Amino acid sequence: MYKKLTYSLLAVVLLLIAQPLLAQSSKISIPNTTQKQQQKKSKFSRSSFNKVSEADLKLNEAEKIFDTEPEKALDLVHDALLIAIKDDYDQTEAKAYQILGRFNFDLNEYNLSYRNYKKAIAIYDKMKLVSNLNYFATNQLYKIYYNTGKSAELIGNIESAIKYYNTNLKETIKRKDVNATVKTHIALGDCYLKLEPKELKGAQVNYNKALTIEKNRTNKKGIVLVNQKLGQLENEKNNTEKAIEYFRSSQSTAIQINDDEGVNNAFNDISEIHQTQNNIDDGIEINQEALEYNNKRDNKTESANNNFNLANLYLQQNKDDQAIEQLQNSIQIADETGDLYNLSRATQVLSEAYDKTGLSEEAMKKYKEYLVFEDSLYQLKNNQLLVQNKKGEMLENAQNKLSLLEKDKQLSEKTIELLRQEKIINQEAITNQKIITYSLILGIIILLITSYLVYRSNKAKNKANQLLVLKSLRAQMNPHFIFNALNSVNSFISKNDERAANRYLADFSQLMRDVMENSQEEFISLTKEIDILAMYIKLENHRFKDKFDYSFNVEESINTEDFLIPPMLIQPYIENAVWHGLRYKKEKGFLKVNIKKEEKSIIVSIEDDGIGRKKSQELKTENQKIMKSTGIKNIDSRLKIIADIYKTKLNVAIEDADLANQSGTIVTVKIHQENFSKTEL
Repeated sequence: MYKKLTYSLLAVVLLLIAQPLLAQSSKISIPNTTQKQQQKKSKFSRSSFNKVSEADLKLNEAEKIFDTEPEKALDLVHDALLIAIKDDYDQTEAKAYQILGRFNFDLNEYNLSYRNYKKAIAIYDKMKLVSNLNYFATNQLYKIYYNTGKSAELIGNIESAIKYYNTNLKETIKRKDVNATVKTHIALGDCYLKLEPKELKGAQVNYNKALTIEKNRTNKKGIVLVNQKLGQLENEKNNTEKAIEYFRSSQSTAIQINDDEGVNNAFNDISEIHQTQNNIDDGIEINQEALEYNNKRDNKTESANNNFNLANLYLQQNKDDQAIEQLQNSIQIADETGDLYNLSRATQVLSEAYDKTGLSEEAMKKYKEYLVFEDSLYQLKNNQLLVQNKKGEMLENAQNKLSLLEKDKQLSEKTIELLRQEKIINQEAITNQKIITYSLILGIIILLITSYLVYRSNKAKNKANQLLVLKSLRAQMNPHFIFNALNSVNSFISKNDERAANRYLADFSQLMRDVMENSQEEFISLTKEIDILAMYIKLENHRFKDKFDYSFNVEESINTEDFLIPPMLIQPYIENAVWHGLRYKKEKGFLKVNIKKEEKSIIVSIEDDGIGRKKSQELKTENQKIMKSTGIKNIDSRLKIIADIYKTKLNVAIEDADLANQSGTIVTVKIHQENFSKTEL
């Protein structure tokens, strides 16, 4: 029933799908692959070739003049994009976005740079799918992965930066580009330190890889940089001794190659560590060392900076005279070099130092000089800001042009290729229809599966409960059977027939062993059941040998080993025949048990010529009349459960053998073989 319902629902759904799809397909003619290739080829006419060349020339010119005429360069890129976008020249369009991304980066517009690089990457990725463009696209992607990662890093999108750097790293290693590999490892290390939370282990791994490469190729400038990075990493880990060790190593290598910047970076990093830890004396010592180095190298800007740092450290120790001397030296050097920044800040601190020592007039004089310097710095910064704003306005205009261009492309495509667009819209409609239909199918399938799983779960629970009951009923059969058998042993003992009791007990123990072995099984072979029945009848006949004789016949054509039967199914009927029919008969009775095959069924008949059911009922005590036979009651319950679980029917018929005298009993048990064969169970 459940399967029929499922198939019916699926048939309805498929019918619903087929109707709209057939209707749509009859209206739309979708170009085949050959048509698309012909359309693509038709673009590359002589006119098209001239347009592509014109666009490439504009891009080349833009690259040449960007440093001197950035606004004009951006206009040329815009014009090239106009041609590429309008006529769908992917290669030129990607190159234009790539160049535009580099221009944006050089103008410190990293958001725009990142956006345009991503557009270029998207087009190159699409070009990689075309066999003859794969090599070109792969090479161009290699050139911009690093720059895209750097743009993402500078706008704070660290996770994207790491993704692009890792992609670039795979290519640099593949191409054995050692310089690019080191550069990317360092960039990755920097990014891991910018993550929240910081991934110190990732940074350590990348910096160490870069250092190993630089040492292997004896690149001292690279060693200076990587040791500096490792020092900063150790400082992040609060391992200041190790950090200073790396900074000193970086500085030592920088001195060997006359790298003043590297040397002073190390001085500044070590000085910052001492100031952070409030180690004033160590801070003074490192700045004095730096001052001596820069004086020897005639590096006036750094000398002014060293004097300023020393002055601040002396002020913290209340050594005002020494601080004033250092500030005066800093001002003198900054004045010689026109270093407004150091001149302004040294003058401000000198004014405060004079005021602290009671030199109010000198303090006021220096404060006025400081205000003049600050005004000059303000003007300088304002001019820089105006230039930056001009660049920003220029970039905004260029970006607006590009946005309008992209919109114009969409409008042009709708105007020029209206038919193609109509087909695309129709195809999208079909796609949407498919999505909706498939979603509906999926929903129905999920519903059906869920319903089936719930149904199966409930069925399994019900079966488990019924099996538990069945097991309980089997468990009840054993004590009942054992109790009756023990009564027989007790009967022999009461008669002082020790030999008969021992013999009976030996046979009984064998029977019990077989019964207990089978008690945990839901089904046993007919062979085992016959063995148990034969042993049981033998025991009962031994006990009631004056009451009945018996015959036990099994048809030879029955393959008893391949046929399965619930254990203890037949025994209660035999027990009833002996205990309630033959035992009360005055003369000796006879019990016949026959097992035969009839078509596809097994027929078990138990026939006795005892006193009959009616007479037996009359002889029962009041208590026995209230209590129905445990064996027969359990058998009835077991038959119902087995029929329910295994979807089969065990037919049991009980009737009087002699209808006229209502004596004797015939029990017929019919078992359908197909339901209880080993292949079925």
